[in-house]
Parts: sequence; C-alpha cells; structure tokens
Amino acid sequence: MREPLKAFAWICKIAAVVIWLPVSCITIRWDIHDLSAPSHWRESENWGTPAYVHSIHLEIAIIAMLALMSVLPNRWLVFSRFVFAVSLLVVVLIAICEFGRPPDWIISSLELLVFAPLLLSLILSFVRQRKGEKIGYI
Repeated sequence: MREPLKAFAWICKIAAVVIWLPVSCITIRWDIHDLSAPSHWRESENWGTPAYVHSIHLEIAIIAMLALMSVLPNRWLVFSRFVFAVSLLVVVLIAICEFGRPPDWIISSLELLVFAPLLLSLILSFVRQRKGEKIGYI
C-alpha cells in the first residue's frame, strides 16, 4: 500500500512543479510588465488606479505562493498537523477563490486539474507520514 502512495505522490508533486513554475514565471513577468506599461492591452476600466495595482500585487503574491509550495519539499509542509493544516488551507482557499470566478464548467474543471496535483501531493505525503513512513522530498 505504501509504494503506490509514494509513486502517486511523486507524480502529483512533479505535475505541480511542472504546472506552477512556468505559470508563475509567465504570469509574474506579464503582471510586472502590465504595471509599468503606458496603456493596458486588456483595456481594463480600472487600469492605472490603486485598485488595479493592488489586484496585480495580490495576483503576484498568490502565484508566487503556489509556486513556492509546489517547489518546497513536502516534508517541510507536513511535518506537523498545524503546518499541514495551514499549507492545505492556503491551497484550498486559493482554489476556492479561483473557482468562484469563471461561470463556465469547462474552465472550472481545467482549474481543478491545475490545483489537484498540489493538493493530492500534500495529502498523500501527510497520510504516509502519519503511518510512520519517513518522508524525503515527497
């Protein structure tokens, strides 16, 4: 039972890294470019206002947090129940906020595929750690 959990946790962690590192690099680069651009390509109605700047900073922080959590070893994210609860709560709250935006079920299911590897990796590593197994990276 332990080997399939470990293999699936590895697959989920690798998928989370493959998803969130490129997303963070691209998104953060575009957001920083949008902040310094003389005009906005989306023609947002609140472009250039403090609300727009704060929303871009929040988006950068969220993407950076998800990228960091996907790269950090799971043993750091599940070594205690409190740390596991905080890290799981961060990912779940971000996922819930993202699911609330699009009205289309296709986009929602695609977002589920983006968040699922990180969530599953954390949960499987926590389950393995609670069973007494030594957690290395995953």
